[in-house]
This record gives sequence, C-alpha cells and structure tokens, in this order.
Amino acid sequence: MYPVSANTPLGMVVGALPSGRVAGTPLADGISPQQGTDKSPTEVIKSVTKFDHARHLDGGMLNIKFNPSVLADERGLRNFVSLVRTFLDRGGWHIQVNVVDAAILKNAQEHPEKYPTLMVRVAGYSAYFNDLCRETQNDIISRVEHTGI
Repeated sequence: MYPVSANTPLGMVVGALPSGRVAGTPLADGISPQQGTDKSPTEVIKSVTKFDHARHLDGGMLNIKFNPSVLADERGLRNFVSLVRTFLDRGGWHIQVNVVDAAILKNAQEHPEKYPTLMVRVAGYSAYFNDLCRETQNDIISRVEHTGI
C-alpha cells in the first residue's frame, strides 16, 4: 500500500498488471479497490478490514463514492451510518466518502465555469474539482459510484 495522493502519478509510470489494470492508468488509492472493480460497499468494507490497520497507517485510507440518491432518505442515512460503524468496529481507521453524481463530475470537466465551488474528497484531503489535474479528475470519476448500501 502506498500513501495517499500518489496513485495517479505512480500509475502513469507502471505497466499493465495481471489484474487487468491498463498501463499508465492510476493505481488503486490507499486500501481502496482498483477503480471500477468493487461490487458493493459492504463487500469493500469486509475486504479492507481483514488486516490490522495499525500496521499501515499511511496507506490505510479507503475512498468510497455514493450517488446522492443513496443518502436521500432516512433509510439511506441509517444504512450509511451502519456501514461506517461496521468499518470502524472491524478495525478500519480512515474512510472518506464522496457523495456526488459522476455525470456532474463529467459535466464539470466540460463546463468548469458552471461548477466553481464543486468540492470532492481526493485522498486524505478535499479540493475544488476544477483545480485538480485532468488525470486526478478522471481518477475520481472512475471510482465506482454505489447506488445502494
């Protein structure tokens, strides 16, 4: 595991991997699954809490992205709180969440003037989406956008 924020520049110089990752694309960030490969937030939590996080403090960050519809009602909020509590109860230390529609992020790339205050979680920090380089924007867009918990 490599500390946060380096997955995009390091991925640019790493060749293809047996997992199917294409050469020159971002590596998985922290303990997060490779972009586009996770199936459900519950499975991600179960997987990333199988090891002792105390031994990997600098690389132990989990990025997870939800469509805003997931948290639009009381049930969704309760499920989200339960998911985060499960992560912590199982020994997870650092989870960061983006609640944003990928279509909005893509539109912000094409029309940045329409989204001057759009903020996203990157890797241990928040940033204005339009201030990020195109590669990092694409990395955030490519993270699986969960539509349920």
